[in-house]
Amino acid sequence: MATPEVSLRRTLSLTDIVLFNITVIFSLRGMATAAKMGPVAVLLWLVAVAAFLVPLGLAVTELSTRDPAVGGLYRWSRAAFGDLPGFLCGWMYWVSNVSYLPTLLLFLAGNVVYVWGRPDMGEMPSFVLPVCLVVLWVTAYLNVRGWTVGRIVTNLGATASWVAAALLILAGAIAFSRGGAATRFTWHAAAGAGVDLRTLGYFGTLSFALAGLELAPVMGDEIKNPRRTLPRAILISSVVIALLYVMGTVAILVAVPPSEVSPISGGLGAVQAVAGHAGWGWLPSVAAALVSFSVVAGVLAWLGGVARLPFAAGIDRFLPASMSKLHPRYATPYVSVWLQAVVTTVLVVASQAGASVREAYLMLLDMTIIQYFVPFVFLFASLPRLRRAADPAHVIRVPGGAAGLWAVTLFGLAATVGTCVTAVIPPPDVAHTFQFEAKLWGGLILFTALGYVLYWWFGGFETAHAAT
Repeated sequence: MATPEVSLRRTLSLTDIVLFNITVIFSLRGMATAAKMGPVAVLLWLVAVAAFLVPLGLAVTELSTRDPAVGGLYRWSRAAFGDLPGFLCGWMYWVSNVSYLPTLLLFLAGNVVYVWGRPDMGEMPSFVLPVCLVVLWVTAYLNVRGWTVGRIVTNLGATASWVAAALLILAGAIAFSRGGAATRFTWHAAAGAGVDLRTLGYFGTLSFALAGLELAPVMGDEIKNPRRTLPRAILISSVVIALLYVMGTVAILVAVPPSEVSPISGGLGAVQAVAGHAGWGWLPSVAAALVSFSVVAGVLAWLGGVARLPFAAGIDRFLPASMSKLHPRYATPYVSVWLQAVVTTVLVVASQAGASVREAYLMLLDMTIIQYFVPFVFLFASLPRLRRAADPAHVIRVPGGAAGLWAVTLFGLAATVGTCVTAVIPPPDVAHTFQFEAKLWGGLILFTALGYVLYWWFGGFETAHAAT
């Protein structure tokens, strides 16, 4: 990989990466989605942690200590399988982020209205759209300023999210002590729905809620001592995130029946119910403010982190050379950041056409899950492909030798494929199934085809031209 004229600055410490991981992975929305399933959510959280989060953490640890440079999974896939698979891996990951940012922004709009005491405004496009676009462009500007500023926002955002979760868990405990649980926690209730197709679909959603450990290595050249920092950050943040998700889901269920949880504002709706049982009337507004800030930090983190992929591909000439430009003052990939903001703006506006805010949210979420998880096929498959008989001492291998290596690879691939398969099933909240499926598959086909065209034009075309 060529070196740009201006180098990226190593500003991110262990604390920054731990809090960055919490910012991009943990959310009250994930707890609300799980709580909607009922008691089976606790069992599925444990399964998702064992089948996806642990393999992902082990795989990313080995791959990032083997190659910690900017680009992350794009570089690993390219080294394992060649230029085209590597480019498509990075491309689909970038595209998934463009789809994911609108879901974060829509969730943010659903939270902000609780601060004002007007939950009904969360379903009004005339309110949702301006909020989404303002937050998007402010966070894009902060990303151009770089992680010197951005890490302050992500650190505070992570702190806000776990403080909100801690308050919810405490309120849930108080509500339970006063009136018992609103949901029955029995083995039959938890395991009885385990083979239901709808429950399997939720498993994919929980895996999606646990994903994100692979994002920080994409910014490898901006992390201080990445070979030491990334493995430690992965371990610490994984434990914290898993505990918060399980405990937070239980806290919601002890006060709110699953049928009353909303997929968009359900997190704060659940907080409101828990607060009522605990006698904490002030909690919904405080939690809404904390969660809203954490979501803003999440938008900033995802937008800025993934912008390093077009930057890395631009250096390799698989995208226009302008993608590899760094800001002369802030040393950030500003062209990639602004491009992502523009594309996300178009998608936010388009997602509102012919659908309610709820359906737009669900359609974008399902499209994001598929696009986001396809690169994990490359990531897990790269693990055995890049394993060497004798690795340098700095490479932290998956424990257990060949058996451990293949267990992590196969579990990760199985969870990934299962998530992609279940994501195409329309959620029960969707009123217009045909329109939902058309947007879902149309978006997937369009973005994949565009990736092939870009690779051929900027990569394959130049290679063929050079050969002649």
